[in-house]
Amino acid sequence: MKRLLRPAVVIPLVAVLLFAGGVVYALTTGLDTSAVRENETVLAGAGRFPGSQEVGRNSETFSGAESVPLPKGIVTTVAYAPPAETDQLEIVNFYLGRLRSSWAPHVERSLAGAAGTTSERSYRVTFSQGDRCLVLGTAGMAADLAKPVYTLSAYGRAGDSC
Repeated sequence: MKRLLRPAVVIPLVAVLLFAGGVVYALTTGLDTSAVRENETVLAGAGRFPGSQEVGRNSETFSGAESVPLPKGIVTTVAYAPPAETDQLEIVNFYLGRLRSSWAPHVERSLAGAAGTTSERSYRVTFSQGDRCLVLGTAGMAADLAKPVYTLSAYGRAGDSC
């Protein structure tokens, strides 16, 4: 019995059990590709800034702040490279003008120097509509990247707020 209670046995066993619990939870709560389709519909409805080119797209599960990493939902993110000389405020104003009538926006600014930036601050605009969330991020336009990008992320609300 003492051999089974050694850390070399217990730690991997706990990790396997947590992983299995997450899989069972995901299967029983219906986290499937329909969430990705819903996210894609939201992203298509949001559109893209004129002249922007899609440079990446990804869907993945997200979990809450609990110590056990149970999946809460699926987030789909798309990255766009805006036309040269486009600034962050143009992107933010485009989406605010386009979505404000049907989505509730909440605009935030980063701290200066955050996320690998020089002194420029980035924007995060969180739009909510019913049980759906859409987040616009411009950190990739403030960072010192060879190709500036902005992102849009869509997901289902997991709780009271986006």
